[in-house]
Amino acid sequence: MGVERRQIPDRRLIPTKPLSLYALWGRRKSARREGEDINHYVDRYEPRYLFLISLILALCVLDAYFTLKIIDFGGKELNRLMFIFIYKKPISALVFKYLVTAVSIIFVLVHKNFVVFGKIKVSSLIYLIFSVYLTLVAYEALVFFNHIRVLSFNHTGL
Repeated sequence: MGVERRQIPDRRLIPTKPLSLYALWGRRKSARREGEDINHYVDRYEPRYLFLISLILALCVLDAYFTLKIIDFGGKELNRLMFIFIYKKPISALVFKYLVTAVSIIFVLVHKNFVVFGKIKVSSLIYLIFSVYLTLVAYEALVFFNHIRVLSFNHTGL
């Protein structure tokens, strides 16, 4: 083996930070070498994940809207923390809910190539979170529109 001629240390000895400027111009979309395909960060994310995250954030807003409307109709918030927020300052509740969801889903995205509990891919959590939000918003929409239908039925006197 030859003499080391580098003036600067090998940059590969220090892993890339999960959130770095390389996300803007980096090229790494997957692991480079065999054996590095688990528990690694990337610079770029697949469009499908960005699309799903956008949908999750939109569903978060819809969830907040339906929750406030259902509370106006006499419903109750089951989450104790959100209950306190909603009855004190509804706008604060919406901002808090959105920020918690956004930070959480970005954390999951950054760690999408990791495996937890020895076999669960973190990327599958993005699909799970989307499914849970979609189910929740569908349920809230059903409750909301059913209540609207009942109100209009009672109002018309039919």
